Amino acid sequence: MNGKVAELWRYPVSSMAGEQLAVARVEAGGIAGDRIWGVLDEATGRIASPGREKQFIGVPRAHAKIADGGVAVSVDGRSWAGPDDASMQEALSTTFGFKPMLKPFDPIGSGGFRPRYEHAPIHLLTTAALRSLSRELPDSVIDTRRFRPNILVDWPDEDHTMPEKDWIGREIRIGEVVLRGKRPCGRCGFITIEQDRLPVDVEILRTVVQRHGRDFGIYCDVVFPGHLTTDARVAVA
Repeated sequence: MNGKVAELWRYPVSSMAGEQLAVARVEAGGIAGDRIWGVLDEATGRIASPGREKQFIGVPRAHAKIADGGVAVSVDGRSWAGPDDASMQEALSTTFGFKPMLKPFDPIGSGGFRPRYEHAPIHLLTTAALRSLSRELPDSVIDTRRFRPNILVDWPDEDHTMPEKDWIGREIRIGEVVLRGKRPCGRCGFITIEQDRLPVDVEILRTVVQRHGRDFGIYCDVVFPGHLTTDARVAVA
């Protein structure tokens, strides 16, 4: 059975809303430009954790993208500026409810500012999984943006509600790129909070926990890097 790429995403600033792409460069460490910066509370130095700490629930309302080789941010998805721009800093502080400090992550092993955790570099999700969840929650807005995948694969419905779980340990060829499914992607309260114009919905996390053991989608390692485009063919070995 074959599928194709429906959507490509990267998240230049971890925990902020992502950037949808038509073309993505996949490197050994994941999609180029993905999660290269982080948000900290300037007063405490704590890294933003929207799914775990109420203080940070405003962070996903803001947007980030790669622009001119660097990171640009926005609170409305229309007006963009660098993270050090004074007016943007003021707008982010109002949106977040605290004064943020946006910093690039240091290289692994440097001992500097690092993400809260390290996972396999690619998060993959199928439309079959989204449709299954939509059937279980017909009154909820089931949207790709809640689950923050890098690759959304358009895949036919099967007996399984989440076919990608069967891809763990297998090679996934997507155009010229080859991935290997590594493990399920455990979801947190992040998916229920208001973000990028999506409303609060606690039933989504409750259903994911009850029906899917808290997992939604899978993490993948990169076996063979390259470029991806939407509509690229997907085959699982």
